[in-house]
Amino acid sequence: MRAPGAQLASRKACPHPDPVPRTGEGAGNAQGCSPSPRSSESRNAEGGAVLVLVMMLMISLFGLGVTALWLTSGNLQIGANVNQRLQALYCAEAGIERARAILNTTPPPDVSALLKGGANADDNIPAALDASGIPVGVGAILFDGATALDKVAFPPASFNRNAGTASAPVSATMGTYTVWIRNDTAECRQGKYLVDGNGSVVIRSRGLAPDNLTTVVLEVAMGGTPTSTGPGTTTVGAPVLCNSGKNSCDDNSSTASGVVVN
Repeated sequence: MRAPGAQLASRKACPHPDPVPRTGEGAGNAQGCSPSPRSSESRNAEGGAVLVLVMMLMISLFGLGVTALWLTSGNLQIGANVNQRLQALYCAEAGIERARAILNTTPPPDVSALLKGGANADDNIPAALDASGIPVGVGAILFDGATALDKVAFPPASFNRNAGTASAPVSATMGTYTVWIRNDTAECRQGKYLVDGNGSVVIRSRGLAPDNLTTVVLEVAMGGTPTSTGPGTTTVGAPVLCNSGKNSCDDNSSTASGVVVN
């Protein structure tokens, strides 16, 4: 029989430890040796490193997914904003064209009466100049006969705009436009805010998109074509033949005859 101390010494001096730790009743190897602590620690360290790598990979994939989602939603929002702005622009241009049609009617309208407005709540008729010599106020709401061009839906019902389908609805209108008229800056600087003497006016049109947030404002100068009937005499023809500003004239030019640029 061996002493207890001899048995412990034998276990510590095991020359060939079992590389695979075992648990339970048969723990140890055939020589009665205990599993090596160094082998267990090495395997635990390897398992921890794999776990860290897996977590880093998952975090990277999650980040890529979030980035892709953010880019997609951002592109959709940008597209929606561009669409709203285009609709507001079309509405503003429709207001400019309607103002030109009003001023080109035969017989021509009383421009001075249009400058005075019709006591509309949105009237902003200038009565003074700012420090730069620009009239303070955008003008009076323009009238087409008895109709005030204030928040006019575009296109009108006569366009028979299709409402679309349940899965692809279409807005009944592209938005609304509001049109103001004021005297040109040259006459305003002479104190003639409500009296037109040269056939030139400034038209301001504001288009509002269906979201009731996106707006586009166009301001153009409109003037008649001066004609001479003899030495020292000059008359002004029809109130408006063209209007200045981008996308305003038929020939897209700001130098057409009779244009007054303010």
